[in-house]
Amino acid sequence: MASKLLNLVALSSLAVLAVSFGPASTNALATGHAHMNRHFDHAPIAAKKKRETKRCKARATTSSSPAPASTTTKAAETTEKPQTTEKPETTKAAAPTTTKTSSTPASTPSSGSGAPGNDKFGQKGSKICAAWGNGNDVDSLKKFKTDHVVGLYDWSPDRPAAAPGLGYDFWPMLWGGSSDRISAFEDKLSGEKLGSIILGFNEPNEPGQSNMDPQTAAQLWKQHIEPKRSKGYKFASPAMSSRPNGQQWMTDFIKACDGCNVDYQAVHWYDTSFEKFKTYITDYHNQLKLPILITEFADQNFNGGAQASQSEIFAFMGQALEWIDDTDWILAACPFGIMKDLPDINQLNRLQSTSGGITDLGYMVINNSY
Repeated sequence: MASKLLNLVALSSLAVLAVSFGPASTNALATGHAHMNRHFDHAPIAAKKKRETKRCKARATTSSSPAPASTTTKAAETTEKPQTTEKPETTKAAAPTTTKTSSTPASTPSSGSGAPGNDKFGQKGSKICAAWGNGNDVDSLKKFKTDHVVGLYDWSPDRPAAAPGLGYDFWPMLWGGSSDRISAFEDKLSGEKLGSIILGFNEPNEPGQSNMDPQTAAQLWKQHIEPKRSKGYKFASPAMSSRPNGQQWMTDFIKACDGCNVDYQAVHWYDTSFEKFKTYITDYHNQLKLPILITEFADQNFNGGAQASQSEIFAFMGQALEWIDDTDWILAACPFGIMKDLPDINQLNRLQSTSGGITDLGYMVINNSY
């Protein structure tokens, strides 16, 4: 009996030892290696998606993009993000003007970026101008200044006080022929030189804009713009709208303004096709053979048809920026417009959000990314 008891004790001891020093459980091994596999196997995939997102997010065409949540409502909702609105593109030194692939945020365009800027008017990579609607908003002025953005105008002779110190070349405008506008123009231009170019009347061929006949415009030009030549200004023509009567109006104006200096032809364009844009701007250049300043343009339908989607707007802007860069007779282009309160057009064209941030489209423009 004692012998049997001892054998049972010995067998029990061996069982305990076997349990204590046996192999780890299958579940424990699976948990440990599964974690390692997630870490090492998926890291390259995540990096690849991040690189692709730079292109896809800006174009807003693929489901793999983490944002925007909507592509058909307001651009401010789809594009404003802390990493793009607060990136250091706000000063020339920090702007990604030479190597955008390493300095732009993950959600902004990088592949196929345009020519680097040198902050010199009319040169490839430095042809962006700001159609400005924010007054002397210093924070916004800083955010939108890069070596690609050279000129700035605000449909008036009122230069934002901070603009010269930030490197903008201000272009005062005589908007129209009313006495108050003429008085303000003469008052502002009686002092120090405000910039390098005076812009002529705003869409005088449009009833809802400065609305004047070519002969009246020529007379006002001779009285109020031409004398400023002595101060060293160059002059851009009145800017025609996209209305079909624009070229005839310009022909009549040049005929009536005999002896006038016109150094550049200012043009506006709104429609929804890059090919139409290219043809339209080329036709205006062929009319007078003058260098072109595109002082307003957007992918916008004013003819009652469907508006462009966000992906179509990005595609249009990419094509437009590249063509503008590569066309030596286009010296400047001002997408409409840099302003928190963007009126009258498809809000997906926004360059600035309502809260003041830079949208993805705005970031694409001021960094010349196409």
